[in-house]
Amino acid sequence: MHEQIGQRALFLDRQVDFRWHPGSAFDCSELQVSHFKDLVTLVNPRSAYTFVNYLHENGRLYHFLNAQFEAVLRAEFEQYLNWAFHRNPLVRGGETVREIRFDGEFRVRTDKAVLGARNLVVGIGKQAHIPPQFQGWAGRNLFHSSQLLHIHPEVHNSHVCVVGGGQSGAEVLLHLVGLPKGRRPVSITWVSQRENYLPIDNSPFTNELFMPCFSDRFAAMSESQRKLFLRRFVLASDGVSESTLRAIYQALYRHAFLEPNRCEITLRPGCTVSHCINAGKGHRLTLQHGMEEVEEVTADIVILATGYENAVPGFLEPIANRLEKIDNELAIREDFSVCWDGPRDSRIFVQNASLGQRGLADPNLSLLAWRARRILDSLLGRAPRANPEHPGFIRPTSVECWSDTVAEEMGSGI
Repeated sequence: MHEQIGQRALFLDRQVDFRWHPGSAFDCSELQVSHFKDLVTLVNPRSAYTFVNYLHENGRLYHFLNAQFEAVLRAEFEQYLNWAFHRNPLVRGGETVREIRFDGEFRVRTDKAVLGARNLVVGIGKQAHIPPQFQGWAGRNLFHSSQLLHIHPEVHNSHVCVVGGGQSGAEVLLHLVGLPKGRRPVSITWVSQRENYLPIDNSPFTNELFMPCFSDRFAAMSESQRKLFLRRFVLASDGVSESTLRAIYQALYRHAFLEPNRCEITLRPGCTVSHCINAGKGHRLTLQHGMEEVEEVTADIVILATGYENAVPGFLEPIANRLEKIDNELAIREDFSVCWDGPRDSRIFVQNASLGQRGLADPNLSLLAWRARRILDSLLGRAPRANPEHPGFIRPTSVECWSDTVAEEMGSGI
């Protein structure tokens, strides 16, 4: 928007300096996607807001090339995002949105002013998902992984249980075993529902699922087809980076064979936590495999790497009953505007809130720039621009074939 139309827009953020998942920004964390999937490169590589231009303007482009990183560190990508945050004059940091009402136009009340707007774009992300068996016990000794670096629990001489076998759980484990010897836990138990700690599917043909053409094809499927597709390809977005798995295995090797006074690490894949009860200063967790109870684990500290979920932001509460929903998502049109009972020329766009309608790439960085451009096209009343890219090498599966597959797999109990 800044580069194409100048003013006529304002972006509010409660942060004074932009932080990207600060509660889980571990030193070991890396992007799981290419650095070309930044704010703008894939729709306008000539933009001044690209990651490459950020490196250039900060005098580190050659050093970045020479470093030959397998993946960009999340700490550096956060620096890039903060650079863009402060570079763009349309962005106002340090201002929290408290309430949004509609009386012919949107009234946005912040802690500093009341602003009028014809259209809204909501992009605040998701909230931490706390499974029901853990609700009610949240506190200093049981919390979501997104809060770990905010809380800094005293894990020394503690028994820690990490629940969740995806990238977040893996990074929490690496963070704990990477602490200095005098600060490490006595033991760590890593629990995952999956039968193994599985790598992300980052192969070329799977990555075609993260192209703009596929997002539109996915949206055209029926609801049952989309749900089946998300189950089938969950590891395309929710697996663990191979470099992270390798680092964990090497840590296990060091702790088992090379280090005295080691931290005891126990892996429990294929298990669900069926119950969690308070046990004095800690918690007692019942692990289940299938219908059989496997064991009980007592932990001083429980860290939930259990992902995120959609929630209608509290500041939309005054108009929440006017917004259509599909399951736990706001129903959206092809331009990412929410279906609601207000005027068609007053729109609410949402970002990172439509996995079930737009596919695996929706919460991912892959289509961030493309989605932003589609929203901008809609705001300016222009037809979505054709993507110059080749439509992909995989021939689209017909809706009829998917209907047959859905019926067959639902019938078999899959």
